[in-house]
Amino acid sequence: MLISICFLLAAILGLEPAPSTPSSWDTGIFAIDIDSGDILININGDTPFRPASTVKAVTTLTALDVLGSAHVYCTTIEADTVTNSIILRGTGAPLLSIEDVTRAAMETAAILPARTSWELFLDPSALTGNSHLPGWDTADWNRTYCPPVEPLCIGDNILEIVVASVSGTLKLFTYPPLPGLRIFSEDLAQGRVTSLTVTGGNWETGEPEMIITGTIGYGEREIVYKPFAGAPGELAQVLCEKLDHWGVNASYSGIRETNTSLFTTAAMYSDPLWIILGSMNKWSRNIVAEQILRTVANEETGEPGSTRAGCDISGALLDSLAPGATGWQLADASGLSRFNLLTPRQLAAVFTAGAGSLEYGPEFLASFPVNGMDGTLSRRMEDLPAGAFRGKTGSLNDTCTIAGILTTRSGRKVALAIFLEFPTGNIWRARTWQDRYIESLYYRL
Repeated sequence: MLISICFLLAAILGLEPAPSTPSSWDTGIFAIDIDSGDILININGDTPFRPASTVKAVTTLTALDVLGSAHVYCTTIEADTVTNSIILRGTGAPLLSIEDVTRAAMETAAILPARTSWELFLDPSALTGNSHLPGWDTADWNRTYCPPVEPLCIGDNILEIVVASVSGTLKLFTYPPLPGLRIFSEDLAQGRVTSLTVTGGNWETGEPEMIITGTIGYGEREIVYKPFAGAPGELAQVLCEKLDHWGVNASYSGIRETNTSLFTTAAMYSDPLWIILGSMNKWSRNIVAEQILRTVANEETGEPGSTRAGCDISGALLDSLAPGATGWQLADASGLSRFNLLTPRQLAAVFTAGAGSLEYGPEFLASFPVNGMDGTLSRRMEDLPAGAFRGKTGSLNDTCTIAGILTTRSGRKVALAIFLEFPTGNIWRARTWQDRYIESLYYRL
């Protein structure tokens, strides 16, 4: 309450809302008037901080610049009738659904010769790299925000697990259907209270496994989401099952890269990039960011797209927007890596460039959540008019960032970036501070 009163008084009196964070916090703030170019606030604006998920703004600008807002992913099924081979060729499409594969299997089965056995191969050569990146805390690998990055995905590589206890019967369901999934639930039981522990993997073998322990309360239902390993192989086996349903006998035989132009039997098209970016930014989907950056690298270099090459492309863009910045680095596309470092000035420059683009400015802005309305800002800055702030949030256990475009009460458009680093356990306090600060700027500027 005291903080809110102080900010309100600052707004009424026209005072500059100087940060008064605890001494143990590190603060960086940079604000610039988009139209005039005037720097409005510069508090450690050239000091590198951990940006967390605000890195996705850099990825967004890079993707729009290289791929274009209308870019569409195409995942194909191709056939070689000489060797009786079927190739599932991926281009890094995020969020590929089982429904997409089912339809493509039907179209493929309708055109292939009957009474023939086929070998199914994967060609994931468009993208390359590890499923988990440097700087990703291994403790996060079992969490929904840290699914593995793969050249071929099933949705966002997250398994929905439903456990229920009804009329004395223990029920266990999963989606999407994974042919190779192994669930170990011997230590799962019914009890008076629901207390479940679910761990996933196996990251070493690349096989989808889930271990479920604990109790499910009588008459209760619990839904848990966990990342799973081995998505490319699982996707191939799902395709085999769907082909078999439509009368084609196919068996998965592994990876085969081919440059040969084969006969395309079906194509699975994604939404255009600007829609995918909206899903990525509004809900901070890390796997989507990583897939997109690797696609950027593949498009720009002609080589299998890697995170390192994608970071180099994003880095060159940052250098052009904020020349002379030092001490910063990019380690991934999502901000999950603790090796990322950016300055507030750089991030404000990204939003200035994106919002001001004649080519894709509307698509850039539309991809980010809006205060009080949707995504990660749906419950933040609700006292401001909806749409006064549009931007990206980010947090690690000791980092809280926010950056975007603030349209003030006077109609001024301000590109703003706020970085806070603090001892663990202060995330909610930091978010509240950021919201009050931005609300004060809305009235003052």
